[in-house]
Amino acid sequence: MSWRRLAPWVILVTLLLAIYIDIPRSWLPAGAPGSDLRTVLGLDLQGGIRVTLLVQPQPGQEVSDEQLSTARDIIERRVGGIGVSEPQVRTEIAGDGTRRIVVEVPGLSDEQQVRDLVGSTGQLQFIDPRGQTLSEGQDISELIATQAVGVLFDGGSIDPNSVAPSSGTGELGVQFVLTGEAADTWCSFTTANQQRPGPIALDGVVYTTPTIQGPICGGQTVITVGAGEAAEVEQDNLYNTLRFGALPVSLQEQGVDTVAPTLGADFLAQALVAGGIGLVLVLIFMIAFYRLPGVVAALALVFYTLVVYAIFRLIGVTLTLAGVAAFILSIGMAVDANILIFERMKEEIRAGKTLVPAIEAGFNRAWSSILDSNVSSILVAAWLYWQGTNVVRGFALVLIIGVLVSMFSAIVLTRTAMRYIVRTDWGRHIELYHVER
Repeated sequence: MSWRRLAPWVILVTLLLAIYIDIPRSWLPAGAPGSDLRTVLGLDLQGGIRVTLLVQPQPGQEVSDEQLSTARDIIERRVGGIGVSEPQVRTEIAGDGTRRIVVEVPGLSDEQQVRDLVGSTGQLQFIDPRGQTLSEGQDISELIATQAVGVLFDGGSIDPNSVAPSSGTGELGVQFVLTGEAADTWCSFTTANQQRPGPIALDGVVYTTPTIQGPICGGQTVITVGAGEAAEVEQDNLYNTLRFGALPVSLQEQGVDTVAPTLGADFLAQALVAGGIGLVLVLIFMIAFYRLPGVVAALALVFYTLVVYAIFRLIGVTLTLAGVAAFILSIGMAVDANILIFERMKEEIRAGKTLVPAIEAGFNRAWSSILDSNVSSILVAAWLYWQGTNVVRGFALVLIIGVLVSMFSAIVLTRTAMRYIVRTDWGRHIELYHVER
């Protein structure tokens, strides 16, 4: 089957899928495919949790800018690892010179999960109890300092690329691989202490005291956390702590706040109204100036809006103030390709071509200009996504999606519709195109 015959079906299927994804989930029966899809809003639209952490230097030392930046990046990756879209993590310097890290997490209500995740330095230590009985939750910092218990090795001996969730034997956990001398040390210790506890401490507190069932050689290790919903949260926290490493500075929690939306429902309503008015004005202009092709462009623009919004919901794009702005901007950009095509069609008609060849020539000759302009926009947006902060990356992602869909709607949908129209008797009347020879 040729592309000309296949294109209408591709357009129809895409449109139906987009409408299905866009409709409110409450309209769907329970258990229907895609019933969990939703529009993800950022902190400025739906609120969330803010945690303020005070950076504490070691005695006699100062926190460097590099350490602060590293800590911020690690916390950002940790929070992103639990499925939060576009967390905002920034550093601040107070009037007294103290440094703080502020973490804002949109759409999350579990304060304790965020506090545990961002406040932990993630310093994992494998402990030799030296005959002492240690219990979970026990602070052994003093015991370590006085060498009453020994530290076999720390989390720096873990290969970060090997950290992965584990669900063997019905219990959840995290598995990882030890590297270098730590693997040999762990093998010797577990061989000599079978059926005895092998305590593991996190930030100086005993995290777990698993019983050593047998020699663990080769470095492959699993820490189990139990089963159930609480264990799933604990597994996520431990995985992200180990995967993204230990913080290079100590942090003290200064406060946890529930953040109300800075813009909220009122802004969202206003933005949607503004976008709707802008869309209507563009449609009126296209229809008034280009007549029948303008109607086709208007339908393509509606198609474009439905498809872009469906993609947002499908891949979980977080709509922040910047994202909404990029979405509205991309609506205007989506018309550019149609204008280039229609102007080329008018030039071909003025040159004496009949309607059908003029339409084909218009699309073919406008394609290079459309491709160049859109590729330029995508390259700039890709650079912003690569180098920008979370907010800038959200703007760039929305813009990239908008440009790609606009190319599809202009080249595929508009061209297919125009080809169909010129095969009809009423569509061949050149007066409908408002072309001045």
